Amino acid sequence: MDEDDLSSFDLIELPAAENDEFEYKSSAAPLSEVRKKMACAGSAFANSGGGHFVVGVDDKGNADGGVPPRIGRQSLRDWTDQALHNVEPPPKYDIKLVNDSSGRGTIKRGNVVLVVRVRQSHVGPHMAPDNKYYIRAGAHTVPARHFIVEAIWAKRHLSKPRLTHRVRQQPENEDVIQLGLVALTDSPAIDVQLTVTALGEEVPRYLKTYDAPGYSMRIPVIDRSHPFFFDVALWSDIDRKTVPDIQLSATYEDLAGMVAVHGGRANREGGIWFLKWARIESQRNSKAERPC
Repeated sequence: MDEDDLSSFDLIELPAAENDEFEYKSSAAPLSEVRKKMACAGSAFANSGGGHFVVGVDDKGNADGGVPPRIGRQSLRDWTDQALHNVEPPPKYDIKLVNDSSGRGTIKRGNVVLVVRVRQSHVGPHMAPDNKYYIRAGAHTVPARHFIVEAIWAKRHLSKPRLTHRVRQQPENEDVIQLGLVALTDSPAIDVQLTVTALGEEVPRYLKTYDAPGYSMRIPVIDRSHPFFFDVALWSDIDRKTVPDIQLSATYEDLAGMVAVHGGRANREGGIWFLKWARIESQRNSKAERPC
């Protein structure tokens, strides 16, 4: 089964027993109990890498009659939505109603098997309506111990992308100065919108394009392996003291779609002028080390 596409899923793909990624509920189970179990499973799967909650099958994954597509006045989808939105925060999930058993048991006419895929979460831990955090332990949904909940909180914090700005010489041409955004954590920043503003009366030629009113750059991804740098000045601009301070504003998303903002100012004293000083010192040291 394609993990990113539940539309092609059918019952033949169900394993012959529950495991850490699949939990089954029989058609004979009371729907009030199924609703509670679904919320706990939603918490567990979101906290444990994702998984599937299947209603209308026996413990071997075979359809045992299925469930009606409406529960009272609600559609089965709405009923499922309400159950999973009782999890805090609600996990991301997909729903499919299967009416063909594909040779795996029997679905009564008019009934369906409900398949809910809970996606892996980057914003855990997720708490069930009983104020407990759950995880999957093999084929079971169990309350998470205190240290596991703390670990999930820590993972959430560490998985958030953080960007900062850097000044460097262009690797291919050391006479060109570049300004850029680099990642401080392993999590990638997605769909980065970068706006650049020169804070001086005279704008260097390299910055004229970036500094146009309303101009912003879009960078699909910035991570540790893929920083983003762009040209801002030449060494000759520094010698003429025409390099202005530069204001950066970057808006980006994490893997969970949460929006973050980085704002920074590359000033001459803390950035470009420091780079010039380092270059001069390097040249001095190189000359001092030459043999007579």
